[in-house]
Amino acid sequence: MERAVLLCVVLLLPCSPAERQQGNEEIESMISQLRHASAAEVQSLRYCKISTPDLLATAQSTANRVLQGVCNPRELNERFAALQKQVVDQFNVLQSMVVSIEDQLRTQDKQMKKHHSKLRQAIGSMRGGSEGADEAGRGIDFFDDLDDLYPSMSVNSSGEVVSPRDTEIDRYNSTMHQEDGWRVFTYYWRVRDINYKMRNWGGRRSLRSESFYIFQNGYRMYMRIYPNQRGENVYIHVGLTEGDYDANLDWPFKLKHRIHILDQGSPSEDIVSRVWDPTQLCSGWHWRRPESGDNYECVGLGFEQLLLRSRSYIHDDSIVIRLTVFLAQ
Repeated sequence: MERAVLLCVVLLLPCSPAERQQGNEEIESMISQLRHASAAEVQSLRYCKISTPDLLATAQSTANRVLQGVCNPRELNERFAALQKQVVDQFNVLQSMVVSIEDQLRTQDKQMKKHHSKLRQAIGSMRGGSEGADEAGRGIDFFDDLDDLYPSMSVNSSGEVVSPRDTEIDRYNSTMHQEDGWRVFTYYWRVRDINYKMRNWGGRRSLRSESFYIFQNGYRMYMRIYPNQRGENVYIHVGLTEGDYDANLDWPFKLKHRIHILDQGSPSEDIVSRVWDPTQLCSGWHWRRPESGDNYECVGLGFEQLLLRSRSYIHDDSIVIRLTVFLAQ
């Protein structure tokens, strides 16, 4: 997918006719340069086509309409606020279109895997009568090549490939239990379409998990992944976010925690971080009571994409991250 450039040109019109004419000439010159530099950049997909010249024209028209004849600073601020809202609304529409396309592609992928599974079952029923013999009398299976094309998969009713660790995930996700003498909370986060994210996402683009409470009326946390840092690394962070029960909790946050990247093969060898102790890492500012939304993350695990592509860390184009929070010993 080729990249699309979204540009917003803010047009400030001077109050005097001479200044207004000079400003218009400068703006037209800048618009011309921008059109020349990016006219070839187009993002297109089956359901969506966005061209840079159209975006430029829309941005210029919007700025002209909103800021026309403004000289009063207060009115200018009000117009800027209105312009900002319009730009945000337009961006949200584009973002919704992209999410919709990704959802459609994911649904198609699930359907293909269901069809592959049914095909393998049909092939399996034909194997008994489909073998011949070569010159040395050895049996020949005419479906060997299809084994490489459609590897053995276990698929659930939703078309999702079942992971060997799904039993563990179903049993322990968002629960408190005993582990190595500790009472712990565990949360599992499945990150889908990981290969696409590692190849195509920008270095600053991240994905945030849902927020979750680590015990009843307790702290609220989240995880964040940067799949394509510098084109070769993956970073996973853990942070605190605002919760409904913060006023009744002790601050700063002091509970130790760590993350695993599940190896979904057998035998498994998870990628495991060290145990992070908030009393020893970063400052109390990162672990303070969140005032509005998320605190900045302090701790995280980083590794090369090549490591993630080894063994069975990626299963069905997904990885599973497990957060363990140590509550009491």
